[in-house]
Amino acid sequence: MTANAACVTCGNPLPEAVAGRRYCSNACRQRAYRERSSARDDSPPGSALPAPLDTFVGRREELASLARTETRRLVSLVGPAGAGKTRLAVQHVSRRADQTWWAALAPVSDAVQAIYTAVGAHPLPNRSVRDAVIAEIERHRRPLLVLDNCEHLLADVADVVSELLACCPRLRVLVTSREPLRLAGEQVFAVGELELPPVEADVAEALRYDAVVLFRDRAVSVDRSFEVDATNVADVVAVCRALDGMPLAIELAARRITVLSPADVLARLGDRLALLTAGPRAAEDRHRTLRTAIGWSYDLLSEEEQAASRRLAVLGVPFDLGVASAVCGVPDALELLTGLEQKSLLVVDRVGGHTTFRQLESVRLYCYERAVAYAELSLVADRVVEWVCSVVEPEISSFFPSPPVVLRLDRNVGLLDLAVTRTAQTGDWSRHALAIVATAWTSTPRGPRGAPTELLHQALSRPMPQAYRSVLAVLAAMHHRVRGGWHVTRRFAEESLAIERADARRPGTTARALEVLASAEAHTGNPQLAWQLFDEAAALLHESDDKLARAILLNSYGWTLVQHGFADRAAPLVREAVTLTRLIGLPHMLNPVLHTAGAIALAHRNHTEAVDLFRESLEVGSEHPMDQYYDLEGLALGLVGAGSDDERALSLLVSASAVRTRYDFRAEPYWQAMLDEARAVCRERITAGRLRAAESTGERMSLAQAISYALTAHPHAEDDGLVSARELHVATLVAEGLTNRQIGQRLGISPHTVARHVTRARSKLGLRSRAQLAVWAGRQAT
Repeated sequence: MTANAACVTCGNPLPEAVAGRRYCSNACRQRAYRERSSARDDSPPGSALPAPLDTFVGRREELASLARTETRRLVSLVGPAGAGKTRLAVQHVSRRADQTWWAALAPVSDAVQAIYTAVGAHPLPNRSVRDAVIAEIERHRRPLLVLDNCEHLLADVADVVSELLACCPRLRVLVTSREPLRLAGEQVFAVGELELPPVEADVAEALRYDAVVLFRDRAVSVDRSFEVDATNVADVVAVCRALDGMPLAIELAARRITVLSPADVLARLGDRLALLTAGPRAAEDRHRTLRTAIGWSYDLLSEEEQAASRRLAVLGVPFDLGVASAVCGVPDALELLTGLEQKSLLVVDRVGGHTTFRQLESVRLYCYERAVAYAELSLVADRVVEWVCSVVEPEISSFFPSPPVVLRLDRNVGLLDLAVTRTAQTGDWSRHALAIVATAWTSTPRGPRGAPTELLHQALSRPMPQAYRSVLAVLAAMHHRVRGGWHVTRRFAEESLAIERADARRPGTTARALEVLASAEAHTGNPQLAWQLFDEAAALLHESDDKLARAILLNSYGWTLVQHGFADRAAPLVREAVTLTRLIGLPHMLNPVLHTAGAIALAHRNHTEAVDLFRESLEVGSEHPMDQYYDLEGLALGLVGAGSDDERALSLLVSASAVRTRYDFRAEPYWQAMLDEARAVCRERITAGRLRAAESTGERMSLAQAISYALTAHPHAEDDGLVSARELHVATLVAEGLTNRQIGQRLGISPHTVARHVTRARSKLGLRSRAQLAVWAGRQAT
């Protein structure tokens, strides 16, 4: 039966109804009018908009974006517990002048009945409740129905919303939920954290961010003397950041200001579920404490999703799909992660084409509590160990682990401590060794590559397979090599080589032991033996097709030759290493090879070429910035040699020296002598006032800041106006008609670096255009 087949007042049939007719007589029409007027004077429970008593803070961009969704018939505000979905919805719809109904679904179990009550529908004879709702909605020109907190009635809400939208073409629906309805035409609007200030923000800057303004507003509401000032701004910012910018958590934290300072609140956030419990009495039960707000979402999960949430919480760090699958004990956790993300219990981060997942810290702590209650900590730790070993073990006999494996471990470096600790607790020394190998292969933006000295030495005192011992021994040798402990380096390298020679089945690890031992022999007084060992390693790798391993070996050989005064012998080896590394297509692996090439250029006193090479090395090595202090030093040596920018050079030398001191990285005697000479030259050529300023700049800079400072535009090292070899190479590719992007892809450098080479070449040659540079390069080739 259609909506106008019977009188909407008395229900009598309309056998001769025409399109749009709804009443059988004027009496029924007038009766309907009186009922509507009465309904407007006495709105049904739940239909009026909530009237918050506190202020609405921020969300300017979200409100502007929502205003642009006016043409969408179904919009869902989706976000985690305490994100402020309801407040945002109230603020948005309060600006409407047309008919708006608000249905608060959190306390109800029947969505249809709640909507019936909210819209003020009246029962119709022989008609369903849904028909009555449709009839009432159809009486309005531009109606909006708001369904607040739908997550526990998702299927029912989706069903009724789908029917209402189909039957009421003028209706718009706004939904708030922790999960979308997943209906056709639904516009999902993610409501996430408030905007957060940087860690070092001062008062003026911090108060430009919504999270800090909300904290201040709610703190003032309970303590009118509170203000954000220079003494507490750092703590307020840290609290907001620790709470992931989530409004409910920030409000609850701010209410503790009556008895705790911001610093005290920050110190207690490790137990935030017990701390953040002081919600207003008028608030819904699930919004009075952070624990109940999160628990509402957790309780709605399936058993599989609850188990996944608990186990992932034990990790405490971002993770990828492979790790999640291992920890959850399933072949593929994609559907589990998708479900948790849609329910606003996971955050997805996409960086550099790679996807990782994380839980908001408050959610993680709640789920961690549940994991403890379910006695799952050991289960997760064991599965992490299994995952780490499955990644490392296939690479254990390689000269160098494949870059994808290193990258995968780097991206999950936070899991390795868990694997090391767990294997030590259980006395599983074989897998303990593999976990330490994984640690030695990885690095982070904040720390150098390699396992700690004590950890390596302790592991080598445990029983384990000889193949694992060999790898740990050579890693220990490499560890001491970068710290200048050449005699200890030789001892560990000899132990590894003895194991490899006894087995004679692993050419990759044998070559690695030979390479490390060769560098140690060269620095402990036996360079002739060193060259023999390098040659033996090269012969072993020549039989394999591992281009990366050969490039690494040739670079080590060349670097050792340069340090002993044989730059001419080193040059062809390093040229081959550069060519191989570029062919492999791994720009970040160019970093150490370009450094050696730069050192050769310095030995030949070609300072312009050296500066170019060290700058390129800084750029391509950005993925592992802790490896770049050498390049800062090389660039500084090139600048000093060219006499182009002594103050910048001195700042870079001081900054790099701080990194060496912090991590006990000792320069080789050859390199250290060059560094000492360069600093002495700078002190002679720079006036006293500028000298101290340059040193102070270097002392204050972090490594990342020093790298940025090194790569910013500044006077370029000139060498009699000659075009460098790199600039000539780039100009030749320009003559071939390649774009900057194509040249960059061929050379493994960024388009920005290519553009800089082009500009410098044109400047040195006095050419006005790229076309003129192409003509000049073409003539050089003839």
